[in-house]
Amino acid sequence: MKKTLRLQTRLTIFVCIVVLISLCITFFTIWSETAKNIHQQERDIALSTAKMVAEAPITAKSLEDDHSYSALRKYTTNVQRITKTEFVVVMDMNGIRKTHPNPQKIGKRFAGGDEKPALQGKEHISTASGTLGRSMRAFVPVYNKDGKQLGAVAVGITLKEIDLIIHQNLIPLYFVTSLSLLSGIIGALIVARKVKKIMFGLEPDEIATLLKERSAMLESTKEGILAVDQHGKIKLANAEAKRLFHNMGIMVDPREQDVQALLPSSGLKQVIETRKPLLDRDVRMNGLELVFNEVPITVKGEIVGAIATFRDKTEVKHLAEQLSGVKMYANALRAQSHEFMNKLHVILGLVQLKNYDDLGTYIKDIAIYQQTETNEIINHVKNSVLAGFLLGKQSYIREQGATLEVICSTQVPNSEDPSVTHDLITVIGNLLNNALDAVSHTKNKNISISFRYVQEQLHIEITDTGVGLTKEEQEMMFEQGFSTKGEDRGFGLYFVDQSIKKLNGHLIVTSEKGEGTTFSLRIPYKQKEDSHD
Repeated sequence: MKKTLRLQTRLTIFVCIVVLISLCITFFTIWSETAKNIHQQERDIALSTAKMVAEAPITAKSLEDDHSYSALRKYTTNVQRITKTEFVVVMDMNGIRKTHPNPQKIGKRFAGGDEKPALQGKEHISTASGTLGRSMRAFVPVYNKDGKQLGAVAVGITLKEIDLIIHQNLIPLYFVTSLSLLSGIIGALIVARKVKKIMFGLEPDEIATLLKERSAMLESTKEGILAVDQHGKIKLANAEAKRLFHNMGIMVDPREQDVQALLPSSGLKQVIETRKPLLDRDVRMNGLELVFNEVPITVKGEIVGAIATFRDKTEVKHLAEQLSGVKMYANALRAQSHEFMNKLHVILGLVQLKNYDDLGTYIKDIAIYQQTETNEIINHVKNSVLAGFLLGKQSYIREQGATLEVICSTQVPNSEDPSVTHDLITVIGNLLNNALDAVSHTKNKNISISFRYVQEQLHIEITDTGVGLTKEEQEMMFEQGFSTKGEDRGFGLYFVDQSIKKLNGHLIVTSEKGEGTTFSLRIPYKQKEDSHD
């Protein structure tokens, strides 16, 4: 596998290259402009110097008289020293030098061949090689008072001198460029390290892998996930969330939608404002029951949004009902097993004592009692699951020192909807458990449950001789988490209320403090066709 550079290294190199390119462009732009300006300045100096010498009276006088050149040579030498030019040469109309920095060159013909336009009366500037090397030269013709041309003046500055001037002018630029490059490298290192820290030290391939894994997890989870920003705009919705939206009749793409407009029952904006989560909240939206959990998203102490996970309550309730039913069945079987073992111990003791008369009487009493107790349930409750549950519950309550009387004034047929049985077990089981708790501290520990089926309505009444409820307790008893029995309680009656609502039933509570409690239920109940006798 090909090894790649780390992100921090790549960022450092990239920023350094960008800085270097920018500095190079800046440097060459300034260098070009500076060289151009210096060349122009030197041209101007050379031309103005040539004009000054050509217009000086001593120049015309010396060329006109063709003698006393010593004064002219002294003059040109001073001008050359003051203007810092390379040479100041005065020549006659034949191109013969009358002055020159090198006395040996005086009297000889001007070298370079670029003096001809000046001898023809034209000012000009050129670049040519002479006895002092390659130079930039300015030529100006010399005239007397009558306007007759007597010769020309040539002032030159060597290109080496010009290059040296350019170099000296660019020394600060070299320093600034080097300092800028160093600052750019340091800045690149700081930026790269800062970016690396922001990305939690992850490399791009690691971030890509995490993104793929995150997307796969979000899309494969069986819960709907919805994330919003601090303004309540939906930023993320996984596949399950979109599926549930479709089931609710919401066909638009939820992203960038206002969550309150799309889901009026959502509490995400409330979560953002209050900074407090909303957990296990039952919400009904467009005919669909959902269980919502909504929590704020905090980054460095600031709320940046909120996230909601939700699931179809039908699935949740189905799982809860299965678990609740299995638990109740297990408790009932355990109670029956325990009761049966106690009876076996009594029979074993009577056998060992050889008290066969009492043994016969005991067995006969058990048989009669068992037949009387079970026949009422078996003969009238046609749903075997519900009948077995009631028998087990009788044994369990008897084991706890209380009695459960089952009264069936009519037959209870099988329901055409199997899920109704699970809801009934949830309702009856929780109500009997509450009744058992209510009578646990009273002298008379009696509980009764009666069934009556009339015109596709199942009437159930559960009465106990317990401590009863106050009016305030009756008003709050179905709220989730409310209980008079301590913490981590208060879910049984809440589930009862939810199950009855699901069954479209009605529940009436009658209770007086110290007088016991009666729960009266009426539930729509369609019998199964083959359940007729």
